[in-house]
Amino acid sequence: MIPHGRPTLDVHGVAELAGVSLTTWRRRSHAQFAAAVQPLPGSQRPVLYDAAQVAAYLAGDPRPVLPTDPSPDDLLTDTEAGAVAGISGSTVRADAATGRMSPGIERHGRRWWARADAEAHAARTPQYKGRTPGSKDKAPRNRPDHRVAEVVTELQAADEGKRQPVTAAELAERYEVSERTAERLMAKARAARQAPAGA
Repeated sequence: MIPHGRPTLDVHGVAELAGVSLTTWRRRSHAQFAAAVQPLPGSQRPVLYDAAQVAAYLAGDPRPVLPTDPSPDDLLTDTEAGAVAGISGSTVRADAATGRMSPGIERHGRRWWARADAEAHAARTPQYKGRTPGSKDKAPRNRPDHRVAEVVTELQAADEGKRQPVTAAELAERYEVSERTAERLMAKARAARQAPAGA
C-alpha cells in the first residue's frame, strides 16, 4: 500500500538520491539501509520505500512515522484492492480490463487502485459478499444464474469490437469459479443470445 500523498522510491530511486550507482548502492549500502528502513506494506516487485523516510535515513535524521489510518486515496496493489472489495487480485485485474472497475494508475511499473475504488466496487457487486477470495463455486446453486445476463452483455461487446473476446479463463477469474463452470456459463449466455425475443 502507498499511503495517500506519500512520494515513493524503488531501489533505483534510493541509489539516485544517495548519489551513487545502483551497483555501488547494492554493494556498499543496501543491506544496512534495508535493516533500518522498512519497505511499504505489500510492496513487491518492485519493493517501494517512503521517500521522506529514505531522505531522513540518508541525512541521519529520525525517520517520520507513516500514517496508519486508512484513506480513500491510499493506493493498493491488486491483492490489497481485492481484499477490500471481497474478490481475488486476479479478479481485480480482470474487472479493470473489462471496465467493471477503475483501470487504476501505473506507478513504478505496476498498477495500483485507490482504496475508494475498491470500496465502491464492493458496494456495486453484492454477489461477491460473504465469499472468500479464491474460493470456487460458492454461490448457491438453487438461485437463478444472474451472471448469464452479464456474460451476454460481454459477448455482445466483443462482437461489436468494444472489447477482447470473452474467454472461460477470464470468467473463471471474475466469478471465482472453475473453468468448467465458466464454460457452462458461456454456453448458457450464447444460448440466451440466440433465443427468439420473448422465448
